[in-house]
Amino acid sequence: MRLVIACALAALLAACATVHGPQTITLSTADIEQQIQTDLAGVMEVFKGADLRRPEVSLMPASDRLQLAWSVKLPDGSTGAPIGVAVELSGKPALNAARNGIDLTDVRIEDVRLAGLPRFLSLARLVDKKGATLPDLPLMSLPAEQLRRDQVAYGATGVSVGYTGLKIDIAPK
Repeated sequence: MRLVIACALAALLAACATVHGPQTITLSTADIEQQIQTDLAGVMEVFKGADLRRPEVSLMPASDRLQLAWSVKLPDGSTGAPIGVAVELSGKPALNAARNGIDLTDVRIEDVRLAGLPRFLSLARLVDKKGATLPDLPLMSLPAEQLRRDQVAYGATGVSVGYTGLKIDIAPK
């Protein structure tokens, strides 16, 4: 009986000593899209009058990359037809230096599609940039409400792409 009580007491003490709560946060593609839209709200004011949708995020867990697709449509072009631009980028997510946001590293232009623009315009040359690399881009800030649970502040320690979303490893600060 003493052995059972000792084991139960040891298990209880071990449970008290461990960190409660999740060790990872998983952000779905919808969560990522919403956070990017929130972070870029001021920049999007430039495109007033344009049909600018939030980016569509795709997960590429086999290569640990994210793919982002933006599309913009302007109401009327010079020919009376709407002008449209769609750009797809992919990159590897990584924590920024302050560990409070996620940057996209090893960024590549995967696809550029233009509609309603004559080919001779300089913007049409973007189509030829497929496969080009870009410098690292700030992707999103980490959701503060998810980094604080039960009066414990957590900090991000790593990030990876999974099949269900972007997995952010966390640890108490």
